[in-house]
Amino acid sequence: MHKKLNILLLNALDIYGGGEFFVYQFANLLKSRGHKVWVSCRNDNLIYSRCIEEGIDVFPVDYPEHSGTNRVWKISGELARFIKQNKIDIVHSNTNYDRTAGAFAAKRAGVPHITTNHSFHSIMHNLTHWYRNKFLISHFIVDGQCTKDLLVNEDKIDPNKISLIHLGLDPEQNKKDPETRKKIRNEFGVKDDEILIGNVARMVPFKGQEFLIRAYPPVAQAYPKSRLMVVGDGELSGMLRTLAEELGIIDRVIFPGFRKDIKSMYSAFDIYAHTSVEGGGETFPYAMLHALAQELPMVITRVGDMPAMVREGVSGFVLEDKDVKGISEKLMLLCGDEKLRKEMGKKSFELMMKKFTVDIMTANIENVYYKVLNEASR
Repeated sequence: MHKKLNILLLNALDIYGGGEFFVYQFANLLKSRGHKVWVSCRNDNLIYSRCIEEGIDVFPVDYPEHSGTNRVWKISGELARFIKQNKIDIVHSNTNYDRTAGAFAAKRAGVPHITTNHSFHSIMHNLTHWYRNKFLISHFIVDGQCTKDLLVNEDKIDPNKISLIHLGLDPEQNKKDPETRKKIRNEFGVKDDEILIGNVARMVPFKGQEFLIRAYPPVAQAYPKSRLMVVGDGELSGMLRTLAEELGIIDRVIFPGFRKDIKSMYSAFDIYAHTSVEGGGETFPYAMLHALAQELPMVITRVGDMPAMVREGVSGFVLEDKDVKGISEKLMLLCGDEKLRKEMGKKSFELMMKKFTVDIMTANIENVYYKVLNEASR
């Protein structure tokens, strides 16, 4: 029987995306399994308020808005004092800045440091990163095989120090709900007999909403009772609206903006599309896990480890990135076949239950914690 741990989770970003949702959700999961958990984040991030609401202890730190080495030593000192005062067993970092600050803090406090890389990017950009990766990180966790390969081949990290652990969701908390479906569709004027294609992501270039919007006009023409909903906000929000206007589909495309009730939005969808592009670091988006949990057929692109969440031709379709024509064709195929949509949706849920639940994810990460602690005690 393993002892319960004191765990410090770090996230220094000022945005709220998949990596931030991971920290919030994972803190809840660890707490429910009897561990003592603290989350260190900025007090202006949604993680902070959500943790407070859930009764999760928070250690707010004034992390800088931009990554780099700005105030790293000062902040690592703050973290080191906190680690010692609260007898932390494991420090678990999640972004580039807190990966460095947390690494030095853990070293100063004499405890192991584990990091998760949530994006398909190198984590070695300077001599400090080289030193950190080689000497100050006990173990690396990645969301996708593509990221593990990159860390091994480009960053020269020992593959034995890297664990591939896919993200997961709680199926009970993410079920499709008929009442929620009705509420969301009413809010945006989507009729019961209309087919709603959904996408949820930050509006940044690598998420590829541009290509989904460009793919939609033929779908709108072939299926007048279809609508497209693109949920999220970001630097491209204005451009995407303008694009929809230029393509003559603005009256068929819904832009709800950022929503705190993200889970609710999926209940309104009939089809889920995630059309990310290469080069931006997309690995294993939570948005697709929500679609699996709510029994949605998917049309996605072959980016990062996204194809791991779709069985081609069984639970959805996988296309090359920027394949506007292919995206259109697969969306039209699903719009025209309700039976196929339902069959594929059931297969989506089956895949999630087999591979991508929170219980599987949490047990695997706990095993890494105990393995690292055991090695440190030798």
